[in-house]
Amino acid sequence: MDTPEAIAASYLQRPIRIDISDALSRSWALVRENMGMLVGATALAWLISIGLGAIPVIGWIIGFVLLGGLDLMFLRRLRGETVQIGDVFAGFNIAFLNLAMVGLVKWLLTTIGLILCIVPGIYLAVAYMFAMPLVIDKGMEFWPAMEVSRRVIHEHWWSMFAFAIVSILVGISGALLCGIGLFITVPIAYGALLFVYNDIFGGPAAASAVPTAPAPITA
Repeated sequence: MDTPEAIAASYLQRPIRIDISDALSRSWALVRENMGMLVGATALAWLISIGLGAIPVIGWIIGFVLLGGLDLMFLRRLRGETVQIGDVFAGFNIAFLNLAMVGLVKWLLTTIGLILCIVPGIYLAVAYMFAMPLVIDKGMEFWPAMEVSRRVIHEHWWSMFAFAIVSILVGISGALLCGIGLFITVPIAYGALLFVYNDIFGGPAAASAVPTAPAPITA
C-alpha cells in the first residue's frame, strides 16, 4: 500500500480550487432539496454528541463516530445516492475504531498545539479537517487519513483556513434567529466542507493509490 505522502501527492496532481461561495451555494441547494433528511440527521448527531459530551472519552468517542456517519450521509446524498436518517449511525458498523481514533488523536494533538503556542493548534485543526471523511469514505486507517488530510490541506492551508472561518460564521449565524436557525445553517456549513472534500477526493487519485472504500450502506 502506498504511503500517506504518495497518496497525498497523487491527489495534489489534480487541479484544486477552493471556492467558498460556490461550496456554500451548492450546500444550500442540497440542504434545501433534502431538508427533512439532512437537517434531521445533523440535529440528531449533534444533539447526541453534545448530550454525551459530558461523559469523558466514551461520550466523545460516540460523538466522533456519529459525525463520521453524518459525513457519509452528506457525501452519499451529494453524489446522488439514496440515504435514510438511520445511516447517521453507519460509522459504528463501518469504521468505529478508526473514527474514534481520528477524533481522539486530532483532539489531543490540536489541544497540545493550542497549549504550547496556539498557532500549531490552529494549523492542525484546519489540516485535519478531511481526516474523518477519508476514514469513512475511503476506508483509510486513522493515521494515514490524518496525514493525507494534513499534506493535502498544507498546500492550500490559507484557503482552507478562510473556508473554516466563513463556515463557522455561517454555522453560528443561525443563533441570531433565537437559535432555531442553527438547524439550517449548521447543515449548510457542514455540507459545504464535504463538497470541498468531494471536489478534491471524490474518486481514486491513481490506480492502487487509495485503499478500497467500504461497501455502500443498503438504503
